[in-house]
Amino acid sequence: MMPRSLRRARVAGGCYALALLLGVLFGATPVAGGHTTPARAATGDIGHVGPSTSGDGSAATGEKPESKLWWNDGAWWAVLFHTSSQTHHIFRLNRATQQWVDTGTIVDNRPKTRSDALWDGTRLYVSSHVRASSSSGAASGNPARLYRFSYDAATKTYTRDAGFPAQITSYSSETLTIDKDSTGVLWATWTQGSKVYVNSTTGGDAVWGTPFVLPVTAATGLDSDDISSVVSFGGARTGVMWSNQVASAVYFAEHVDGASRSTWAVTRTAVQGPNSADDHINVKSLQADASGRVYAVIKTSLDDAGATSSAPLIMLLARDPATGAWSSYRVGQIKDCHTRPVLLIDSEHQTLYVFMTAPDSGCPYTGYPGTIFMKSSPMSSIAFPDGRGTPIIRDALSPNMNNVTTTKQNVTSATGMVVMASNDVTQRYWHADLPLGSS
Repeated sequence: MMPRSLRRARVAGGCYALALLLGVLFGATPVAGGHTTPARAATGDIGHVGPSTSGDGSAATGEKPESKLWWNDGAWWAVLFHTSSQTHHIFRLNRATQQWVDTGTIVDNRPKTRSDALWDGTRLYVSSHVRASSSSGAASGNPARLYRFSYDAATKTYTRDAGFPAQITSYSSETLTIDKDSTGVLWATWTQGSKVYVNSTTGGDAVWGTPFVLPVTAATGLDSDDISSVVSFGGARTGVMWSNQVASAVYFAEHVDGASRSTWAVTRTAVQGPNSADDHINVKSLQADASGRVYAVIKTSLDDAGATSSAPLIMLLARDPATGAWSSYRVGQIKDCHTRPVLLIDSEHQTLYVFMTAPDSGCPYTGYPGTIFMKSSPMSSIAFPDGRGTPIIRDALSPNMNNVTTTKQNVTSATGMVVMASNDVTQRYWHADLPLGSS
């Protein structure tokens, strides 16, 4: 049987609907080499058309737990595909024109790889892996790499540091994420052979140990479609979250920074129940919170089980910093047909934002397909409104938008929110630039 991630990767075409959001205007279209041309602004478009993804394969902004964007020095940046050279470059968003400007800095010279970007306040880290269709498709001889860059504020450019890239693992993977703990150790996780794997640096950012299976219960015997993600939280801990569709559960294991890299706490069950898991996970921490608040958005498989239209399809999971236990909250129902959710935390206004595609492929309910929607909830009393949410990215002439991505960082009114998606049919990036403030 085809994995769920492949069955749902496409968003079908459908009916036309007019929409404009809060004064979101149309920008210009950057093309290969950093030049720009006026963007097509079809009636009903929402957001801004970006560079071409031609040559980078499907889901240029995938995969689900990964982050392609970051905020630094008053600007938004991204790792995007550079079509003319068939390599991945660092781009900067010119917010005055809503154009992505190519900085010329090459990240990975391999097309069809997927990255996860981490800005730690001093240096930029980018992991880049060769794509596998699932954990059973992981193949050796396809190394996942760690790149590190230094930033020059005077020239607003990044330079790759000597000694990089370093190899994280020799295998391809469906997803691979990284984070940095409070002692400076970098962690990475992915699934391989229906097991959760992790690795960490052992002597500087360029020296990685031998990858190993996460030594906790429920980290083996996964569905081949399951994935994992890593997050630093609470000022002194690192967590790995993963789906286990065989057990119909999502789990979370914790590591104390500075302890032996093979010492992990007993697995916490973040959510469990019939068809409660799918291979859609995006996890973030409240980074300035020493108590250890962690949140994640996941997708269930209740739609595959024939549940009622009001059953939860997208869920928000919240970790109790006092007990480590997890609570769940409904973000979207089956009738909303959401898929591939990602999470942003507004630390200034204590607000959770969830971005997702709707309607999903094969959705039996009405709606304009291939739109990125946004929902929000206060952190103090988590409750998301009913419905699909507010549309923020839509291509009116090609309803195939999907795979929204953003930053690992918490956002504020100073940063605003920039989220990106891609259209496989037109082979274009799109983005939305959303302000945060009193309004």
